Amino acid sequence: MKKIIALFICIFMLLLPCLVRAEESPATPISSLGDMRKIAQNPSGRYELTCDIDMSATETPWTPIPFSGELDGKGHGLYNLRIRTTGEDTAETYDGNRKRYTSVFGGLFSILDGARVSNLTIVNATVFVDTDQHCFLGALAGYAQNAVIENCTVQTRNRLTLTSINAGVGGLVGFSFMSKFTDCAVDAELVFTDVNQEVLCEEFLGGVYASGCGSIDRCDVRVRGFAEVYGYAHSGGVIGMHKLQHGSDPLSRLANTTVDAEITFFEITRSRRAYCTPYVGENPGKDCRVVDCTISNFKKTEVKKAEPLSPEKCDAPRYTSEIVEPTCTEWGYTVYTCTGCGYSFKDEYIAPEHQYQVVETVPATCTEEGMETLRCVGCGDSFTRSLPAAGHRYQETVLEPTCTEAGARVFTCEVCGESYSEEIPAKGHVPGEWVTSREPEIDVEGEEQQLCSVCGAVVEARALPPIPYTHAEWIQLDSETLSLTSGSTGHLAVEVFPEDATDRTVSFTSSDEAVATARPDGTVLAEKPGIATLTCLSADGRASATCQVTVRYTTWQWVRHYVLFGWLWEE
Repeated sequence: MKKIIALFICIFMLLLPCLVRAEESPATPISSLGDMRKIAQNPSGRYELTCDIDMSATETPWTPIPFSGELDGKGHGLYNLRIRTTGEDTAETYDGNRKRYTSVFGGLFSILDGARVSNLTIVNATVFVDTDQHCFLGALAGYAQNAVIENCTVQTRNRLTLTSINAGVGGLVGFSFMSKFTDCAVDAELVFTDVNQEVLCEEFLGGVYASGCGSIDRCDVRVRGFAEVYGYAHSGGVIGMHKLQHGSDPLSRLANTTVDAEITFFEITRSRRAYCTPYVGENPGKDCRVVDCTISNFKKTEVKKAEPLSPEKCDAPRYTSEIVEPTCTEWGYTVYTCTGCGYSFKDEYIAPEHQYQVVETVPATCTEEGMETLRCVGCGDSFTRSLPAAGHRYQETVLEPTCTEAGARVFTCEVCGESYSEEIPAKGHVPGEWVTSREPEIDVEGEEQQLCSVCGAVVEARALPPIPYTHAEWIQLDSETLSLTSGSTGHLAVEVFPEDATDRTVSFTSSDEAVATARPDGTVLAEKPGIATLTCLSADGRASATCQVTVRYTTWQWVRHYVLFGWLWEE
């Protein structure tokens, strides 16, 4: 028996995701920056992109929002994402000693809580935040807890300037707690600038996430990191520090991932640690297993003294710009290059777009569709589309009717000459007043006739609706329960609705007539101890109401029945 129960439980658990998906509502389409902002109104909803969206469509930078639903990019991208502040939400993060900090977060989303983000591309994100709070940044999210992120591509520049202690910069996510990252690609420039020499900060920098725990599989990571740290540096090509919190997933791993990382940093502290590796900067306890990963390039540059490490080497950089126009399949952008130090970056992206021209047209006729062929002037891609039939252009001629003969409207196409006509009825009699010829009765139609105002002939007759039989819709008793003693009577007040019901009489039935019955006037007769349900029915049987009647002995009846053995002689 236990095996059968276990089998049923297994089958139910296997079918449960299918049942849940069947009940899911359709995803809300996202096609504009305005639609993206509306996600904040329902952060647990399901959404999907229908096109690429320019996130710089307004001058106001994006404000990070929390998200716990599902977002499917459908292969589309968000581009020119500009973030200059953290979101309003906070959550707890921790350092290598599991000391907890209340932190703020910056990214497209401030917090991903149990969310799923898939098939999304983020192009040219710039997440630049200056704060005095504990803070984590990532292009997709500042914090991801139990989130699933799959098949997402991010190209971003993230910069965090801070005076606090616990902080990190990640390419995809800032702080991760038991989240999963699968089939993602990251191209990130990460800059961490600690400007407070009075406290020792905990710095975290990683291509996928900066700190926390989670699983990464089949990702491609390219990161250029720069960290100025007055404290302890934890920098990795993929993860800055992997640290399991109590109760978190012990099976975290980094697998099948390719890394191209160059990290430059200084660490100013008496007890130098200077964690910096191609995969995981610090991996205490080796809790994060590294499996089948590849290093295509890794360069670690540790500067022994404090000096500016920003990729812009000039104090007051001056940039030249070069515009690269988009093609049919490639993004356009502007390349900015510093004339002093040579640092360059791409900004102001423009989405790829075909430029189609009509090269051939087959005109439509009145009744047949036409066709036109369009070809892209850039790549030669072409397609055809139908042109709707032009339709006839009719002119109308009217032949007026007489009193006894029909007229006509004749429609003739001025293009092809096709014609058709519509009959105009004869004018006939002049309608006059309506007169009742037969009065209606209950369930029997009456009749009224319209007479010609000229000759009095019947022009038209129509039925008069019968007087309706109004059924009882519901019955209301003044009590749903009644308690009586054996041999006594009670009363139930009966209300039949609606008040204009044709037949308002009722009858009663009893579930146990030996216990209690009721008369049509509502008088309840208690026969012997027990419980009976009285059902009040309308005359037409459409409406009913019930009352539960409980009949008990009086004290004397009980004594007589049980003590004096009345049950031997009572009927």
